Amino acid sequence: MRSDREELIARIMAAQSEMQRMFIRDRSHPFFSLQLTVPQLRLLLLLSLEGGAGGQELSRAMGVSLATVTGIVDRLVAQDLVLRREDPHDRRVRRVELSPAGRQLVDRLATAGIEGMQKLLDRLSLDDLRTLDRANTLVIQAAAESAADPALAERGDA
Repeated sequence: MRSDREELIARIMAAQSEMQRMFIRDRSHPFFSLQLTVPQLRLLLLLSLEGGAGGQELSRAMGVSLATVTGIVDRLVAQDLVLRREDPHDRRVRRVELSPAGRQLVDRLATAGIEGMQKLLDRLSLDDLRTLDRANTLVIQAAAESAADPALAERGDA
């Protein structure tokens, strides 16, 4: 038999899954017009977070071989979504960064998510927004604590 805690966690997880399914049903999201593979999208998102990286860094971050990263980058260069530049500190290293078109694409994807969430939040009452704000704050704090001390996450104390 589930404890109250386990039951609440299960309900929250089910609600998150339902939200994801609802967002997936929205075919107006720019994700549906992308002509990218998942690894290509992952690389673009990594570059948007890091600002730029060398092939070895991307290989480690993505958990794939350098040859695989090179192929992904080649295809993204051909689509004008990333650029290769010489590393100013080591001319042997080629840095990969988002091109202006790549930055625009990543920004468009992020903006679409924000706009969708804004529409949902606009439908909530002030009291409901306060409740959601408090819940989000608690989840962010737990995530930060978990990131700071992975042992807590493994024990389930976080």
